[in-house]
Amino acid sequence: MVPEFGLSERLRSSMRRLGLTDYEVRAYLGLLELGSATAAELSGHSGIPVSRIYGVINSLVEAGWVLAEGGRPTKYRPQDPETAVRASLSRAKNELEVAGRQVVEELSPLYRRSGDREMPQLWIVRGESELWRQTKALIAKAQVNLSVALPVLPDEVLQTLIPAASVMREKGRSVRVLVGAGVGDRELKGLTDVASVRRRELTFGGGVIADSAEVLLILMDADQQRPKAGIYSDHAMLTALAQTYFDLLWSSSQPVD
Repeated sequence: MVPEFGLSERLRSSMRRLGLTDYEVRAYLGLLELGSATAAELSGHSGIPVSRIYGVINSLVEAGWVLAEGGRPTKYRPQDPETAVRASLSRAKNELEVAGRQVVEELSPLYRRSGDREMPQLWIVRGESELWRQTKALIAKAQVNLSVALPVLPDEVLQTLIPAASVMREKGRSVRVLVGAGVGDRELKGLTDVASVRRRELTFGGGVIADSAEVLLILMDADQQRPKAGIYSDHAMLTALAQTYFDLLWSSSQPVD
């Protein structure tokens, strides 16, 4: 007879979702009722054809749902359900990870060639006070390297820049500050002790690059004294372009003693 145990279809469905076939569900339930049995005994009890029973049992043994005992003929007994479910979940997780890696490896080149690439994320920053606030926040955030290019250096920016540069310098990090030609030595007092400082004409405006990962580009007004607007981005391509441009300006600037 086929064992039923009064089990709901919902439970049987859950067992199938764990990877068991209908025959495997019937075989496991049969062993729960019998305790232990040979393949022939289980076939007769569960109604699984003899031609299929050995394949079904071997599959359950391999999956961790059934244990094979010694002797001739071999007897089988059910594994503890909690142990069996853990084995199924672990196997499913491993199979999903393997499948996921294969999908990523094979589809990523197709995605890159498709032209449907990630669009750079840009945020517009407006207002002098907000621009200087964002400038100070990005300076304070830097941990590995900091590149600053500003036509002017307001006291509020210096009050953030000097302590941040001092901490980074103590850790052996890179801090480079490029200032406009109109920035005087008085404004640079204290900064040259903790950062590499150079001076040149900055007609384009300015910007801050933190850890080569985030950039704030600042557009100045006509007389280069006040910021008008800014563009923030953490997109890798844009930060790399900004860093390249900064390095170009740095190479053609004059060191400040």
